[in-house]
Amino acid sequence: MTEKLPLDYYEDELIRVDEVDAFISIVGERPIHFIPVIVCRLEDGRDFNLFSVPQDIVVAIRKLKGYSIDDERETIFDIFLSVPSSLENIRKHLRRVIIDSINPLTYTYSATVEFGSNEATIRRKMIPSHAILLALLTRKPIYVKKILVDEQERLDQEGEEDIY
Repeated sequence: MTEKLPLDYYEDELIRVDEVDAFISIVGERPIHFIPVIVCRLEDGRDFNLFSVPQDIVVAIRKLKGYSIDDERETIFDIFLSVPSSLENIRKHLRRVIIDSINPLTYTYSATVEFGSNEATIRRKMIPSHAILLALLTRKPIYVKKILVDEQERLDQEGEEDIY
């Protein structure tokens, strides 16, 4: 068996994200709550959900997907898109995004973003929604650690049992 370096993963430990969707979910009747959501549709047919993500990230993803947004204001993401050389520089060095950990106290996920070449890799911890948007802007692959998907699925099933 080959030895793994820290933050290197065996192929069966990661699930590739095939598609990303983002929307604002409306919860409750009165008071109504709005929850920004990112859904990662995985190659194994499951979904991996990120809740309470920054609303501007949801708007940026929806713009990238071609949805009409009723807001004439621009964001930093619109500026990136209007300066192709800035994205091209990031695209040259960005390898992939991996949602790979969760803080058990705050129940917030983290993503590792890998930059570099065959000679060297630099890894940066990022907020997953930001890392996902960066990958979408540069057309780089996104992965989720399988154990996180399995755990989210288990918690969802337990939550459904509590309702009934």
